[in-house]
Amino acid sequence: MIDLKVRRIPFDFEGVDFIWNKNNPEFAITMNKLSFFAIGFEKYICQAMRDAEPLITDPRVLQEARDFRAQEGLHSSAHRKHCKALIAQTPALQSALDRCIALYDELYEAEPLKYHLAYTGGLESIFTPSFKLMLDHKEHLFNGDARVASLLLWHFCEEIEHRSSGLMVYDHVYGNYWYRVSRFKGFMAHVGKVIGAITEEFGKAFPELSPELLNGNSNFKMPFVAKMKSAFGITMSQMPWHNPEHQPLPKYFDEWSGIYDSGADVTRVFGEGSTTGQPLAVAA
Repeated sequence: MIDLKVRRIPFDFEGVDFIWNKNNPEFAITMNKLSFFAIGFEKYICQAMRDAEPLITDPRVLQEARDFRAQEGLHSSAHRKHCKALIAQTPALQSALDRCIALYDELYEAEPLKYHLAYTGGLESIFTPSFKLMLDHKEHLFNGDARVASLLLWHFCEEIEHRSSGLMVYDHVYGNYWYRVSRFKGFMAHVGKVIGAITEEFGKAFPELSPELLNGNSNFKMPFVAKMKSAFGITMSQMPWHNPEHQPLPKYFDEWSGIYDSGADVTRVFGEGSTTGQPLAVAA
């Protein structure tokens, strides 16, 4: 159990470019999808945590659930600011947000709370190895507009900070490992459905963008060993003995936490236009 910090950071994205990283436009679009996705997914998480509270009997788990919900609510709000700035310039993007939220609202109505807590715990458990891969190579991925890069770095570091929360709540309330893991493919299929809907709406809003840009992940090729370590971590995160607190963490997690604790401006912590005194990222 970790004491989670609820950080309210005044992000501002006025006039931000859709392709916020000219060095890696595929990655910029992929992370834009994540911004839209985060609003629906984290709204879904917050609803599940709120509905689970009356079932939690351990005060420590209850506090974890509340802090987890607070962090996720702030993530959703920050990403909504980013998406609102993009929609202001390209109103057709509103449909991407509407479809994302609708798909999660429909899922919440269709399934019981046990399913939603299992979905939350299952997905949250894969985020540490997934985000570690990106944070370990941040110089090649986040070397664009510091405002968007900083939003993502903050979000990923807090996902790593609360890496145990989703599973902790699920295990406390239901504790059925086989129920959760047997539905993991379904959870991922739903994520794919939501991302697919967002991608489709991006294509409608920007018909000039090639399928390679819309469907790619990054023009930076991750080192093979790093990718295999991440894939192994994702696989191990679904094992019955998995303890998120023991996962390998990226070095940047402590670095970012130290920058925040120092009082520095983390709204522009890394990338083009960084104002924290940290080194700017180099071009890929």
